Amino acid sequence: MALPFGHISAGYLGYEAVRPAGPHRPALLLGAIALANAADFDFLPGLVIGHADAYHRGVTHTLAAVVVIALAVAAAGGIAGARRATVLRAAGWAATVYASHLVLDYVTVCAVPPSGGRFLWPLSDAHYIAPRPLLDEIIIDSSGRSAFVASLLTPHALGVWARELAF
Repeated sequence: MALPFGHISAGYLGYEAVRPAGPHRPALLLGAIALANAADFDFLPGLVIGHADAYHRGVTHTLAAVVVIALAVAAAGGIAGARRATVLRAAGWAATVYASHLVLDYVTVCAVPPSGGRFLWPLSDAHYIAPRPLLDEIIIDSSGRSAFVASLLTPHALGVWARELAF
């Protein structure tokens, strides 16, 4: 899995793609970063039950989730009374920024079977991963909360964090 730095970078690029000239828009930037990282929020329920990856790489890591994000943004824009063209652009942008998460995960080494993501679920249970992944992986120890945190701080993991931060 790509680490938060990679997903934050993707969110920032999504923000820059639509930011109008002039002052920065912190709320838009925060929204872009949240969207780019949102697929990994599936760690949170697992942390609550003490098994960090219990729900990881599930439905939040699928194209179905991308569609749900687009529909949610379109619905919010419609309720807010935005013009149709604005709603469609916002929904497309949100879906693209969210989908960047799946793209980064696709190009990340996946050392723990099954390798890759089930991006086409529920249409297919097949796992997909790039033939030559670009990003290294941290192997998560999901046996408990403290083991999860410790697995993020191993020498290998710190090297991955450093390389991703430099990227």
